[in-house]
Amino acid sequence: MLIRLIFIILFFGSAGCSPNLPFLTQQAKPQKAPKEAVLNSTDETIAIKSKEKRLKIDPRLAKILGSPSLVASKKNIEAAQKTVLVVQSQREPVVTAISNVGPKLDNDDLELDATGGVSVTRLLSDGGALGAMIKSAQLNVKASELLYAQNINRELMEVIKAEQAILNFSEIEVIYNEQLAVYNENLPLIQTAANANIISKTDVLKLEQLKLKSEESFLTAKTSADAAKMMRKKHGLTDDDKPFSIDIQKWKNFEQELTKNNFVNIQLIEIQINIIEKDIAAIEATYSANVALAGTATANVTDFDSSLGFVGLNISLPVKDGGKRNYQIQEKKMQIEALNQQKNDLSLLHMTSFKALQNFQKIYKLRSKILLDQIENSKVISEDIELKLRAGAASVIDLATEKMNFYDLRTQRASLKYQNINEVINFFQALGHQCDLTGLCDQINLVTISK
Repeated sequence: MLIRLIFIILFFGSAGCSPNLPFLTQQAKPQKAPKEAVLNSTDETIAIKSKEKRLKIDPRLAKILGSPSLVASKKNIEAAQKTVLVVQSQREPVVTAISNVGPKLDNDDLELDATGGVSVTRLLSDGGALGAMIKSAQLNVKASELLYAQNINRELMEVIKAEQAILNFSEIEVIYNEQLAVYNENLPLIQTAANANIISKTDVLKLEQLKLKSEESFLTAKTSADAAKMMRKKHGLTDDDKPFSIDIQKWKNFEQELTKNNFVNIQLIEIQINIIEKDIAAIEATYSANVALAGTATANVTDFDSSLGFVGLNISLPVKDGGKRNYQIQEKKMQIEALNQQKNDLSLLHMTSFKALQNFQKIYKLRSKILLDQIENSKVISEDIELKLRAGAASVIDLATEKMNFYDLRTQRASLKYQNINEVINFFQALGHQCDLTGLCDQINLVTISK
């Protein structure tokens, strides 16, 4: 008898959708979701493998992906996927073995008695609460993927900035060495002329100030480059790994993209809003009746024929909770309002960053043209002074000062170029879309898609 009851319970527990009950009509549809999810997952996996054949991961990007922080971020995706499985498992029957051992209370001998059995429950209808929780968990997987992509972009930006600092120092160093050679070449003549009172000490001090200014620029760039080399080393990049090529003109194509709000940081906020909306749906679903198929079968081990069993429906309907759920829903809606405001602020930041870069470009072009004209003019003046020096119409300090000024102008232009690159980089950093600078967005999207 006990075995028969157990089989009945297990049969109805595993086939919970078979009874033709009115309240099961809405619950039957979600049961197709696992098959659809498998098909979608299969299609997605095939697409990923097909894309992998066409697209190889840049070895330098692969090294960046190996950083501990990104490995931990990747693990968060796997944890989120496990959470989906945990929530989905609540659709399955719960089978529990039951055992009780103790003395009989109907006699004075305190004879031990033992019972054993099984209990099975399966959720049939909960007003959609479980479905909302599953969707929320799935959205959390997507959020984890976006966070992973955001973290990759952030570390990629660290490397890009570091490499640009190294390249800037290389240019500054060349100019400084040329300038220092000119200074050292003319220094003996200048000192002799100063000692003979042919030139004033004030002129010599002006020359020294130009030299000190160049040294300051050189040392500042060197300090940044040394720190940048450590940053590249931190990500496993060596001297054999060439710097990432960046497109500093691509930002001009982003004006229309800004209105679409398709950037990672915006998408992340939208998903957070969707997750909260699913949480609200789950809370609202608790106002509906909770229906579960329940069954138990128990028997006394010494009297197997007197086994007991029950198969039926367990229905519960919340009546009063002191307003707890209403407060929870209100709190969630306030969170959504805050996130919408954050999204609007971020969209505004994107647009203002674009306008600021546009304005800087105008200034950059004007200053760059002025510096180029000044460099060309200084070169002509130096050549003219050299001719006058040979004719005795100019002093060595005049020539040395003009040449030092020539190299100082070149240093200013190199620094302006570096500032322009940083302004472009900062714009993409504000978008959270640094990969567009290097053309690595497709590769980053590939590695962030959960498989």
